[in-house]
Amino acid sequence: MIDSPSLVVRNIGALVTGEMRDGDALGVVDDAVLVASGSLLTYAGSSARARFSPMSADVVDIDARGATVIPGFVDAHTHLTWLGDRGGEYAARAEGVTYEEIARRGGGIRSTVRATAAGSVEQIARAAAARARRMQEHGTTTVEVKSGYGLELSAELRQLDAAIAIGDDEELPDVIATYLPLHAPAEGDREALLTEVCERGVREASTRARFCDVFCEEGAYTVDECRRVLVAARAAGLEPKLHAEQRTRSGGAQLAAALRATSADHLEHATDDDLRGLAVARVTGVILPGAALVLGGPPPPGGRILDAGATVAVATDCNPGTCYSESMPLMISLAVAGCGLTPAQALLAATSGGAAALGLRDRGVLRAGLRCDAVILHSRSWLDVAYHLGANPAATVIRAGLVVAGGDPVVEDGEAAPSRPSG
Repeated sequence: MIDSPSLVVRNIGALVTGEMRDGDALGVVDDAVLVASGSLLTYAGSSARARFSPMSADVVDIDARGATVIPGFVDAHTHLTWLGDRGGEYAARAEGVTYEEIARRGGGIRSTVRATAAGSVEQIARAAAARARRMQEHGTTTVEVKSGYGLELSAELRQLDAAIAIGDDEELPDVIATYLPLHAPAEGDREALLTEVCERGVREASTRARFCDVFCEEGAYTVDECRRVLVAARAAGLEPKLHAEQRTRSGGAQLAAALRATSADHLEHATDDDLRGLAVARVTGVILPGAALVLGGPPPPGGRILDAGATVAVATDCNPGTCYSESMPLMISLAVAGCGLTPAQALLAATSGGAAALGLRDRGVLRAGLRCDAVILHSRSWLDVAYHLGANPAATVIRAGLVVAGGDPVVEDGEAAPSRPSG
């Protein structure tokens, strides 16, 4: 008997638990129910086996009306906290101007640094909150947010403070903050920047962030520079992540493996040996298909990461220059269309894979004892998340047991889909 539920989702046509069951990687349970008490799931399984006490008037009772329910998306790589606009660069790239040439002209990441570094915490948080809200409306319940558009320490910390402010809002996704001090190339004294990051930056960021990330790339920062910062970051209590092998083969993936980083992200130019190294070191490979599409480079190696034996995650890389998108469903579609993943693999990469890329063991799957982060779809088929290209599949979004987005949708066949929850 399950006592004192605070939320019940019943009449679920298919519940995607995200755990292997009887050879089914998605762990789909037909005719299912979800029950939560507070922020945690107390039951996720067959309706026939569910037993809970009579519901009081204040219980949120949701009739899924035969729709599918999936875990909330975990977007493990974003740059949400920016100010400014780079639409002109998007048009320039369409006319044949390269990413590198735009950077030489003073555009690219440096353009966003100038705009963001001038903003207050409140200004940055307000702009980022609007993006986070759109993410949530598309089913994202947890989002990683990086700094990286400050360069100077106080500006970087303002970005982290803005990310924390978003995470403190119960009506927005949960936020995991990441300090990204090595992003835009240093304009001034490079050694002075590295020294400040290693001696002050990582220490002050450790009170705000969980991870430290670096951009290991030709024209950005070298393997030795990245290693120096990440070693200092770990000593300060921050776990390492890397932007690796995005534009060239830089050696970032091998560094991620050597440091046993939580994740290595992008990986378009990683070799099979690089990916096997990640697998041995248990480093999650995060693919960012939207950014690869916009930049016109090789496709991210989603299928090859799995073939190498590593865990794969899919994320948006939401940023103003190379992937202005808040939609995890679109990234799932792109991962299937161009990155060698099946629809089931891509859905897992966007949920449990994203959780692995953030070192989170309390979400990404739907199981009693874990967070109640779930999405009721408009559809009766989980395949529509990838198949319905560019659509928003989320009818109702539940984060930590609270309904944070939802409406009164109707599925395409004209039958009623999940209604607005009562309570």
